[in-house]
Amino acid sequence: MNVSFQFVILNYITFFFFTFKNATFNTPPTVRIVHSGHACNVEEERYSERVYTIREGETLELTCLVTGHPRPQIRWTKTAGSVSDRFQDSSVFNETLHIAKIQRHQGGRYYCKAENGLGSPAIKSMRVDVYYLDEPVVTVHQSIGEAKEQFYYERTVFLRCVANSNPPIRYSWYRGRDVLSQGSDKGVEIYEPFFTQGETKILKLKNLRPKDYANYSCIASVRNVCGIADRRVVFRLTNKTAPASIKLLVEDPIVVNPGQTVSLVCISTGGEPAPSLAWTSGSGSLPEKSLMKEGVLTLPAIASEDAGVYSCIASNNVGNPAKKSTTIIVRALKKGRFWITPDPYHNDDNIQIGREVKISCQVEATPPEELQFSWLKNGRALRSSERMVITQTDPDISPGTTNLDIIDLKFTDFGTYTCVAALRGGAIPEISIDVNISSTTGDGTTPGGMKTLIVKSYENVTLKLVWTFFVFSSPGNRHSLYRTKVSMNCRVLRAHPSRVLRYEWRLGSRLLHAGTFDSRDDTDYIVRSLAREGYGEYTCDVINEVGPGRCTFLVTGKAYPPEFYYDTYSPLWQNRPRVYGYKLQWTQMNPSAVDRIMAYRLGIRQTGQQRWWEQEIPVEGNIQKGELITHNLTELIRPEVYVVRLTPITRFGEGDSSTRVVTYSAPINPPLKFHCSFEEDPICMFTQDKNDDFDWTRHSAATRDTKYTPNTGPSGDRSGSKQGFFMYIETSRPRKDGDTARLLSPKFNVAPKNPYSITSPPAYCFSFYYHMYGKHIGTLNAFVKQKGQSTSDASPVWSLSGNQGDRWRQAKISIHPTASFQVIFEGIRGPGIEGDIAIDDVTLEEGECPDPPSNRMYRACISMVTRP
Repeated sequence: MNVSFQFVILNYITFFFFTFKNATFNTPPTVRIVHSGHACNVEEERYSERVYTIREGETLELTCLVTGHPRPQIRWTKTAGSVSDRFQDSSVFNETLHIAKIQRHQGGRYYCKAENGLGSPAIKSMRVDVYYLDEPVVTVHQSIGEAKEQFYYERTVFLRCVANSNPPIRYSWYRGRDVLSQGSDKGVEIYEPFFTQGETKILKLKNLRPKDYANYSCIASVRNVCGIADRRVVFRLTNKTAPASIKLLVEDPIVVNPGQTVSLVCISTGGEPAPSLAWTSGSGSLPEKSLMKEGVLTLPAIASEDAGVYSCIASNNVGNPAKKSTTIIVRALKKGRFWITPDPYHNDDNIQIGREVKISCQVEATPPEELQFSWLKNGRALRSSERMVITQTDPDISPGTTNLDIIDLKFTDFGTYTCVAALRGGAIPEISIDVNISSTTGDGTTPGGMKTLIVKSYENVTLKLVWTFFVFSSPGNRHSLYRTKVSMNCRVLRAHPSRVLRYEWRLGSRLLHAGTFDSRDDTDYIVRSLAREGYGEYTCDVINEVGPGRCTFLVTGKAYPPEFYYDTYSPLWQNRPRVYGYKLQWTQMNPSAVDRIMAYRLGIRQTGQQRWWEQEIPVEGNIQKGELITHNLTELIRPEVYVVRLTPITRFGEGDSSTRVVTYSAPINPPLKFHCSFEEDPICMFTQDKNDDFDWTRHSAATRDTKYTPNTGPSGDRSGSKQGFFMYIETSRPRKDGDTARLLSPKFNVAPKNPYSITSPPAYCFSFYYHMYGKHIGTLNAFVKQKGQSTSDASPVWSLSGNQGDRWRQAKISIHPTASFQVIFEGIRGPGIEGDIAIDDVTLEEGECPDPPSNRMYRACISMVTRP
């Protein structure tokens, strides 16, 4: 019994152990990233992020190790390393991410995500930092206002060294074999422009000396990080160093036929060192078939799409590149069309015998001045006469248009009329458009795409016909539209038989009035107070035994003028080097008071020119009152000013027009950091107030006259340099106590997320250095002037009075503008001549000031600031 029991227990334990050993348990995923390849360095950062540093051109290899059951699905994703880059999704569905010859744009954070449906996905990331160093470039510039033909005559020369890198570059300058450093030579100054954040190094040679003509070397170094060697560039400065100059050996413009080969020749006429020549196209890129050799650009088999502006650019890194341009015009004829007047917006093509018919023909021609027209009737040349008047429209009003006026249409005028457009010289195939006028009374089509103009003749009754009534008054008295009296008259000119004539007046299908003719041969219908429901087609049917004759009147209100919207947020939506685009917005005045507006006719011309360029802007559906309509004007030439004309169109014709002026302006948007140290003219676009008592003065301690004021003003700029410049107010006579001088910054734009309101104004840190030394120091104020405010309404943000000692101090103020703004510095003279106040190193940064200096000494003064 005991033996059997033990055997059963043993079997049970064996079965349990076997089952447990072979059981499967589900577990959520875990993940970690390991690396291989050519890493320069791998380090840990906060929040368990790892940074993988690699040299550009090496191989990146990251492996994602995961655990979990069921086996997790792995996905690699990447986000860009810069806020300015767009999000990129470079997904790889396996454990290893392999990128051969990695490039700088492939740096960023790489994420490994593992998920198997249990719990939350497991995610780990590694930031990849790609290091590189490009070849440096040295450019040479002369001081503004002292430009001569050669640098030999210059007082000051700037050598700028620029290179792209990661990490930041350390620059070194050499003259020959001698190292140049700040202070090593009185004639040399080395500095980094504050706004470039270390991306360049400038060598300033002041008052050129003979020894300054030498070989200058700029060495760019990233301190051998990732084994990246230093890079060197050499520039030889001589007394013959000069910017490039060029000459084009071509006409401007060049008019050619399609299929021709065009050669543009550009030669260098000066420059030391010898400049390099390159060609560019206004469209952005040269045609693929173009060939360029030694300044000659060849365009074989030229086509219409190759037309445009071509520019030759010469550069030798001295001064600004030289540029000369020419325009290629390729002859072409295209887009022929025609229309018939009157009634171009009505679907009914029926016109009575005896009426005037005008056929207009328009063709797009390049160049337009070579366009010539001819007319044919039934294949024979048609010449202008008293009844067949051929005219060509003024090209400034409607370019490329000719008109054929048929006066008093007769049966003998039936036939096919052909408008033929050609360019002088005959190299371009002509364009012809046919219009057929016939006596058919039914709907019909004509072979070859010809238009059939159907004409009806009434043999029973001949009527005097009035086509369209437009009811309107001046824009300032438009309310009288609904009280306008309209009188319509229908007269019988001839009828046979003439007895038992009766008439019926209708609006659409609704009978308005009926009667018979007694002694009169005409009938009137009067609308005594026209309202919108009175618009439409009025008919007068005059009936005898043979049948009816009809007069038709179209009565409608003329559309009101559009009203331009001038507060468009960021209207300058396209801003390229040569052209700009403008966002035009408007509302329609009283759109429901007239027939539905079907389109707008947009006219645009440059100021000072007579030619209008026109196009139609179609309108879908009904326009609501107050609805904002937008149309983008493109390819406007910078910085030209344009006049824009907008005309609403109903199915009955045009309404009143509105015009406005579009002016190019490029307001300064606050960059990530704006900085001005007043080192050069113009002084960072600061301007003097025209309504104050005197001006701020740009000076340096080396040139400032201290004969009468020895105990006031700074002895150097904010950095301590006697050659550095700053702005100050000179309080010597004739200045008197209380005189003010105001200095206005350029305008800065505020770009809110919501273009029509700012619920959370952005913050900017406004800072500057001030020097207030002397026993007669008055007051220094800072104001913020926003759009719509006058200078006297500007808001005070900082104020300080009295002697602050012979040293520079910094002020930092956080400001929160809600519209485009300017900063104003106001200096107020004290009771005597020892009261010079100076400012330097003005900056404006996005965001709150991180560590503003104590402002207890001037906070109490703000409420006491009064404007003179």
